[in-house]
Amino acid sequence: MSARNFGLRSSNATKALHNAAKLAGLAKNTESGSYKSELNSFGKFLKEDQKIKDLKKVDEEVIRAYGEHISERVEAGTLSVDSAHNYISAVNTAMSVARGNDDLKMTAVRDFGLPERSGIVKEDKSISQSEHDHIISNLDDRKATIVQLQRELGLRLKESCLINAKDVYKQAIEHGSVKIESGTKGGREREVPITSESQISALFAAAEQQGNHYSMTPSDKMYIQFQRDMYKEVGRGMHGERHHYAHNRYEQLTGVKCPVVAEIDHKDRHDYMSKELGISKADARGIDHTARMQISSELGHCRIQITNAYLG
Repeated sequence: MSARNFGLRSSNATKALHNAAKLAGLAKNTESGSYKSELNSFGKFLKEDQKIKDLKKVDEEVIRAYGEHISERVEAGTLSVDSAHNYISAVNTAMSVARGNDDLKMTAVRDFGLPERSGIVKEDKSISQSEHDHIISNLDDRKATIVQLQRELGLRLKESCLINAKDVYKQAIEHGSVKIESGTKGGREREVPITSESQISALFAAAEQQGNHYSMTPSDKMYIQFQRDMYKEVGRGMHGERHHYAHNRYEQLTGVKCPVVAEIDHKDRHDYMSKELGISKADARGIDHTARMQISSELGHCRIQITNAYLG
């Protein structure tokens, strides 16, 4: 176990993962005959994104980073929800065999915010105010402020760490909206409206924390180092902050709670809104669709369907 890649007969991390998969019997238990693409994806992520060549250096923060990577691919439409579950499962199995334990085993739904295989979230995954307060009470001021930005603006981790808060704060004051540019998926700029004083307060605190640096990442650290710190100290809470933003915006835009919060089945959402607002089902359908389009844009998605993973 002390050897490179846990002694899995290869100095190459990707090949070692495949050897672990064979030991686990994965090659015999899948329709395609192997988990080749799933494990190649993880191996490439380790090498190119995390600069890791030895499986012994993979820890919980690296697994969480990979989960975020897979989640973003689902949001971008380059990976199906069903495939995402398979990718996480393959990594769990291979790493469990490699390490000889399940210490790094994580679930696609609970830990990475992915929806069930249906693509529709079944339970509220947002972080409540009390949970949020508990999370930030255990963080230093900079990290707490970054989590607050995620909650108030619906930002991904990378976006909240690379944001130039001083510039964005000025935009909020002058224009009533802000442009999210740094760290976005695929470099796609998006606009987020300023609708509350709490957003202004979060941006002001961030601008103060940022100081003379160009982003919220500390000047003495690379983003990848700071990313691992955030995963270690906050973990799955960050996904829940984006869910909170989506839920809050849906209620602002429609006047009713989103289906997953109201505990309404996705297929019954238009009937529910119609009764709550005293409007026709056709009008409810239009309001729901418009709100989902808007929220999809504000979260940086390219597809309205992904809002099902947040709103139900």
